Amino acid sequence: MQTTVNFTIGQIVHHLLFDYRGVIFDVDADFQGTEEWYEKNTSTGAPPKDEPWYHVLIDDDGRVAYVAQRNIE
Repeated sequence: MQTTVNFTIGQIVHHLLFDYRGVIFDVDADFQGTEEWYEKNTSTGAPPKDEPWYHVLIDDDGRVAYVAQRNIE
């Protein structure tokens, strides 16, 4: 399935669930993490692996997040 990437590198986004702001610095066309990370960091209703995922530098503290497209705006 081909899914459209909705955000680009350098774009500022807002995380819908955790209410933080950050800047995208890399994009994966689909999930590229490990199965262990996916199980640890997602819950029931987990985002699909076959949609874009983004590497986001969080504004407040400089941490990096790996975020599914459906969780940002």
